[in-house]
Amino acid sequence: MTRTKKLRFELDVGSMAAMFKAMSDPTRQRILILLEQRPRTVNEIVSEFSLAQPTISRHLAVLKTAGLVEAERDGQHVRYSLGTSALKDTCRSFFSQFSCCAPFIRRDD
Repeated sequence: MTRTKKLRFELDVGSMAAMFKAMSDPTRQRILILLEQRPRTVNEIVSEFSLAQPTISRHLAVLKTAGLVEAERDGQHVRYSLGTSALKDTCRSFFSQFSCCAPFIRRDD
């Protein structure tokens, strides 16, 4: 493996690890599923949990750092949405490495 390929592979593995680590928490998984339905404010997300707003905000920060969530200011509120392109790219990169999964990986989206 060339130095450039090795460096790119290490970067890819690092970003994949960060994303999978962010998705490993059940609360963050539920947040992602909620955001799959539609963008939401932090208060809308909090209403779905029995957790305090600062706790949900910390979970959102982890998801945002991993690229799984995007934030857009809407007046006084911030709307969070699913970072679909980062999620697709990481899953595609990771799972396409396995011959058993490669036939199921679509390259067109």
